[in-house]
Amino acid sequence: MAVEHSCGSSDHDHSVTGRRGSSRVLAVLSIPMAPLRWAVVGCLGLAVFGMVLPFSPIPPCPLLTATGVPCPFCGMTRSVRALLRFDLADSVRFQPLGMLAGLVAIVVLAMWALPRTRSIAVLRVPVAVVVLAVVGSWIWNIGFNPTFS
Repeated sequence: MAVEHSCGSSDHDHSVTGRRGSSRVLAVLSIPMAPLRWAVVGCLGLAVFGMVLPFSPIPPCPLLTATGVPCPFCGMTRSVRALLRFDLADSVRFQPLGMLAGLVAIVVLAMWALPRTRSIAVLRVPVAVVVLAVVGSWIWNIGFNPTFS
């Protein structure tokens, strides 16, 4: 069965949330849990593996290398490594967003381990939360991060 689609129709809605009159600020990202779980396992594995190597397996930030300006995620690797060593002060000093990433990783792995939450297929995150976290992280890195001064 074919369905016709007419963009000229007055009843057609282009909003992010799918509700008429909804604000894009209130939009929600739907992140599939299966790839997120494996991404968390891979990132944690890379962080642990990187702790025993005499060099970092992760290349330097291209923005920092090219311009001298740290990106919003600069310091995340060092922050998570410090978190894995239970050095909370260094973790926050390197990148406060690393603490949030560690917390999200714990929650995602716990949801995978608990039978009641294993069936959750999608993680919904408000776009405004993501934007505020990235902007706040960039402001921290450019203006206040002592490791980039």
